[in-house]
Amino acid sequence: MGSTFTKSTLPLPPLLYPSREKKTQTWMSGLLKENKIRSIGPRLYTSVPSQDVEITVRQNWAEIIAHLFPEALLGYRSALEFRPTKQGEVFLIGSTNRTISYPGLKLSFVRGPGVLETDPLILGIRSSSMARAILDNLSSTKRTLHRSLTVEEIEGRLETLLEARGESDLNKLRDQARNISKKIDREKEFRKLDSIIGGLLGTRSGADLRSKSAIARSQNKPYDRIALEKLDILFSHLMTAPSPILKESIQGNDHFRHKAFFESYFSNYIEGTTFEIEEAEEIVFQNRIPEQRPKDGHDVLSYFKTVSNPNELKITPNTPEDLEALLKRRHKILMNARPENAPGIFKTRPNRAGDTHFTDPELVPGTLEKGFERYLSLEKGLSRAIFMMFLIAEVHPFLDGNGRVARIMMNAELFSEKLSTIIIPTVYREDYLLSLRSLSRRNRPDQLVKMLTRAQRFSTLDFSKYASVLKSLEIKNWFKEPSEAMLIE
Repeated sequence: MGSTFTKSTLPLPPLLYPSREKKTQTWMSGLLKENKIRSIGPRLYTSVPSQDVEITVRQNWAEIIAHLFPEALLGYRSALEFRPTKQGEVFLIGSTNRTISYPGLKLSFVRGPGVLETDPLILGIRSSSMARAILDNLSSTKRTLHRSLTVEEIEGRLETLLEARGESDLNKLRDQARNISKKIDREKEFRKLDSIIGGLLGTRSGADLRSKSAIARSQNKPYDRIALEKLDILFSHLMTAPSPILKESIQGNDHFRHKAFFESYFSNYIEGTTFEIEEAEEIVFQNRIPEQRPKDGHDVLSYFKTVSNPNELKITPNTPEDLEALLKRRHKILMNARPENAPGIFKTRPNRAGDTHFTDPELVPGTLEKGFERYLSLEKGLSRAIFMMFLIAEVHPFLDGNGRVARIMMNAELFSEKLSTIIIPTVYREDYLLSLRSLSRRNRPDQLVKMLTRAQRFSTLDFSKYASVLKSLEIKNWFKEPSEAMLIE
C-alpha cells in the first residue's frame, strides 16, 4: 500500500513515500504536523508504533525498493534468496557503491552493469536472473564474501535444479550463463560454473566440487539431502539418549513361532492386509491360502516365514553392499506373490503416501549408504533398530512393502542381540504412524523413540502358550481399532 491515500478518515498505510503530487504532499505534511506519521529514513515514513517499525520495514523490503529505488537491480545472494539476510541486509546492483539504512533493513548497493532483458520482474522490482545471480555470487572475494552464497550453497541449488528438472534445464542454465557472462564481464566466473555443472553431470572430474552431496553425485552416488537431514536428527537424538536393554528372557520354539505369527498378523494389518485372526491362523499354521485373496494370504505367510526363521533374523549388515543385498532378498521373499511390485528390485519411479514424497529412485542407493554410515556408529540393539526402521521407511526403496521390510529389519537388529522384538498391534497403529510423520514432517525424533521404546516394553510377553497369549492380547485391546479402545499394558 503506497502513499496515494488522501482521506484522513481511512486507516493510514504502515509505510508512506514522498510524492510529486501536490495533493499528496499537502496531505502528508498535515500528517507530519499532527504527529500521525514520522520519518524513519531517507524518503520513508511510517504510521506504525515504534515497537513495530523494524518488522514492518523488513516485511515490506521489496515494496520499499520498488517505490524508492525503481532503477535498482536485486543482486548477489538476495536474487537467489528473495529475503533480507539475518542481519537485515539486501544487496542491489546500481550505478554507485553506497549503503542506505532503515530500521531493520540495510540496502547495500554494488556498482555493476544495469538491467538485462533476461532479468525478470519479481515482487515489483527487477531481479538478476538465476544465471546472472550465480555468476555474481561466484565472483566473491574474502572482502565481499558476506554478499554471496558459498560455493557449497551454489552447488546445492544447482543440484536441486538437476533433481527437480533434469539435465536439460541445468544445461539451459549453463547456456544462459555463458551468454550473460560476456555482457557483465563474468567469463572467469562462468568457467567456475561450467566446471561445477560438468561435475554434477559426471562429464568432468568432481575435483572442483566442494559440497559432500555434489561430490557424491559426481561419483554417481547422489543422495537425498532432505532425507539425510532427518536421519541426522534421529541419529543425534539416539546418540545422546541411551536406550533401555530388554532381553528376550523367554526361550523355546513355541514362543518364537507364536510371536512371529502375531508380528506377521499385525504388521500386515498396518498396511491394510486385514484378516480375522482365525483366517490368519489357517494361513500360517495350516498353509491354507484363501482362494478369494491369494496375494494377501501370501503376504502374511511370507512375512511369517521370514521372521520365524532364526537363521534369517540373525543376519544384520556389515557394509552398505550387505544392506542393499539384505533388503532386496527380504523384499523378494515378502513380495514373491506380487510380481507387479517388482520383488527384490529397487523402485524405478517415484512413490508417495499422501503429501509425503519419498526419496527419488536415483537417490536410493546413495541415501542408504549415507544412512548406513550413521547406523554403524550407533550402539547395537534398540538404537540401531529404530534407526534402521526409519531409514527404510523414509527412503522407501521399493514400490511397495517398505513398511513391512522396515519392521523386519528393525526386529532383526533386536533378535541378533538377543533382545525382545517389537510388535505394533492394531490399537497402537496410529501412535506408530503419527510418530513416523512427526519426524518425517516436523523433524521431531523424540516421539518415534518413545513410541518404539514403549512398544518393545509391552511386546515383552510370554508367547509360548498360544491360547493363553491370544486371550491376554484380547484383554489388552491389541485387536481393537485406535478409535475403539486404548492399549492396556
